[in-house]
Amino acid sequence: MKLLTFQYQDSGTRAGVKLEESVVDLTKLLKSEKEIEDIKMLMELYPDALQEIRAAIEKNPDMEKIPLEKVKLCAPVLRPSTVRDACMFEVHSDNAGKESAVSTPPLWYERPIFYYQNPNNITGPEEHVRRKTDCTTLDYESEVAFVIGKEGFNPDISEAKDYILGLTIFNDWSDRELCGKEAGFLGMHKSKDFASGFGPWIVTMDEFEDKIKGGKLNLSVKAWVNDVLTTDSTTSDMYWPLERLFAVASEDVSVFPGDIVGIGTVGLGCLLEQIDKFPFLQDGDTVTIEVEGIGTLRQYVAKTE
Repeated sequence: MKLLTFQYQDSGTRAGVKLEESVVDLTKLLKSEKEIEDIKMLMELYPDALQEIRAAIEKNPDMEKIPLEKVKLCAPVLRPSTVRDACMFEVHSDNAGKESAVSTPPLWYERPIFYYQNPNNITGPEEHVRRKTDCTTLDYESEVAFVIGKEGFNPDISEAKDYILGLTIFNDWSDRELCGKEAGFLGMHKSKDFASGFGPWIVTMDEFEDKIKGGKLNLSVKAWVNDVLTTDSTTSDMYWPLERLFAVASEDVSVFPGDIVGIGTVGLGCLLEQIDKFPFLQDGDTVTIEVEGIGTLRQYVAKTE
C-alpha cells in the first residue's frame, strides 16, 4: 500500500492512498469526522489504519478517485515529531570521512549511530530547496527512511515490525563546507538543518517481503543531477538490520506516529564521494532520486535572488 499526503484544487492537505494511477482521499474513504491532513494524523486517529483502509476499499468499489496527475504531492509526513538520520553504509562512511579528514569511530561497528535532524524544514516532491546563505558546496544524499506508525516507549527489538509502518525516500540536503568545519563525523547540526526532502509516498512494509533478508534491505538506488546519472548504488550492503536501528533509535525514549528514521546515505550516494567526477549543485539544478520499490523523489535547487 502506498500512503501519501496531497493537495487537490483549493483544498488543504489530505492523507490519501494510491490506487494504480489514482488517489483516494482517506478522509472521505474512512468517513472521518476530522479532515485527515497527513499520514502522521492518519496513524494517530486510526491505529489500525491499514486494515481499515483495506476493508473500506473492498466495501466501496465505486469510491471517488482523483487522477494522480491532478494532485500536488506533499511530504507524506508534514510535521514529524522527530527526524533521525543514521549512518549504515561503510562505503559512504569511509569516503565521506576521508573528505572531511575524520575517521570512522569504533562505535560505528558496535551499534548503529544516528543524529537528530531539524523536523521543521520538511520538503516534498517537486519542491524548490534554498541553499544556506553563502553556501557554494550544496550536495544531495540518497537515502531510504522508515516511518514509525504507532506510539510506544522503549519498545523491544522484537516489536520493530509492529512499529515500522513503511519506507520512503529521503534526500538529506547538505552544505559540505560547513560539514567539514563542524568536524563531527556525521557532519551534523547547521550543515544539515535547512532542508530534508521526503516522498513521494510511504510504501508499507508488506511490499518489501521479498527484498529483505536478515533484516537488511536489497533495493537499487539511483540519482541524477539534471540528466546526468550521479549515483548507481544499492542498500544491500547496509551494516545493521532495520530492527537493530529501530531498537537503538527507540531505546529509553518514546516514539510517535510519523517519526522518521533515515538509514543513511548509500555508497556513492552523494557528490562529496565523487567530487573528482561531479561538481557540487548549482542554482536551478534538478535532483532526482529513484529507489526500487518506492518510486522517485524529484526536487530543485532554488535560484538565489
